Amino acid sequence: MRFRFLAENIGGEVVRGEVDAGSKVAAEKELERNGLKIQLLQFCDGDGGSRKSAMGKFLEIFRGGARATAEWKCVFFEQLSMLLAAGLPIERCLATLAAGSENSKSAAITGLLKEKIFAGMALSEAMGCCGSVFSATEVKTVSAAEGIGRPSVALQELAAFGKKMSTARKKVKAALVYPAIVLTVACLALAMLMIVVVPKFEEIFASQSAGGQRLPLLTRRIIGACEFFGAHFAGLSVLLVALVVALKICLSRRTFRAGVFAFLRKLPIFGKLLLTMDVSNFFRTIGMLMSFGVPMQDALEVAVGVVNGGAFKRFLGKVLERIAHGESLSSGFAGSKLLAATAIGLIFAGERSGNLAKSFAKIAEIYDGKVESALTLLTTLIEPAIIVLLAIAVGTIVVAMFLPMVSMMQSIKI
Repeated sequence: MRFRFLAENIGGEVVRGEVDAGSKVAAEKELERNGLKIQLLQFCDGDGGSRKSAMGKFLEIFRGGARATAEWKCVFFEQLSMLLAAGLPIERCLATLAAGSENSKSAAITGLLKEKIFAGMALSEAMGCCGSVFSATEVKTVSAAEGIGRPSVALQELAAFGKKMSTARKKVKAALVYPAIVLTVACLALAMLMIVVVPKFEEIFASQSAGGQRLPLLTRRIIGACEFFGAHFAGLSVLLVALVVALKICLSRRTFRAGVFAFLRKLPIFGKLLLTMDVSNFFRTIGMLMSFGVPMQDALEVAVGVVNGGAFKRFLGKVLERIAHGESLSSGFAGSKLLAATAIGLIFAGERSGNLAKSFAKIAEIYDGKVESALTLLTTLIEPAIIVLLAIAVGTIVVAMFLPMVSMMQSIKI
């Protein structure tokens, strides 16, 4: 049997390798006789067994069984950073995190990283082998930090970066929660009105119809709609649930999401909000990459990937072309109507001072404030719009129910 080990020798140096033994206990004794202090010891059935183990985790990740949430990655980066800062070898850090994984998904990802690093890869290379689990920004940042000996700092920055991105997404969701609740309550109120209240009026109007008086057109249309809704309530409810499930499945597909974003970008308020978020994410990403020594051209290409699309992404493509032809970054952004003059001024100042990363971080902060303002405006406009629509719907039903009653009172007076 063959075992792969990570150990510390008498001189305090970390060594790794493989040892043949009849059992794990025998392998431990053999290593201790050689003066090694064992930190990690695991069975490997030759190279083929190791590849099989790694391949199993790899396939599990790509089948969707180990998709990493943004929250999990923040915790993972933060914990790994603390363990590395404490002086533990990367293999031991990952083994500790794998042992403490709360579910099979995170264990599969951490296990694959451990396998790849045991095989001699750097952390950034191992992250790149995890498919879409880690973004290009994360892989590039760790790779650059490894080159200057600061991987723990980079992981801490990635954790903070992920928390900011997660906070921004939560703010967008929170801004839409209250309007969604109001809309749901409004729909339930309308449904109750159509199923319970309108049929009661229909019984009253039946005598008027029997007397030869024809109901107003609006009343007949409302009653007909309520009868259809009441008769097919179960089927319509199932259809609504099916549509919600179908929408959720479609939103999980990148092409469908791109189409939804493209539509929202054409709407005045949503378009401005998405543009502001794209600008903020872009400058925060490129600022973080450049702070760890990633060349500007490479950082630009990676940061463009965080932009979902639209006019800003097309503009960034033109900026890349101008920079490739030898123009400066500030001249590439100059004259853009998509960026505020303050942002372009900060880019120019960053170029002159040689500290573009700090300027980019400042621009991201400015646009974070703009995102807050746009969300406040969106919430302020959506709520009264829902109330107005509800008032129109309820008002139409009330008018439809009272028109025949007016006719009945007029006939009584006559």
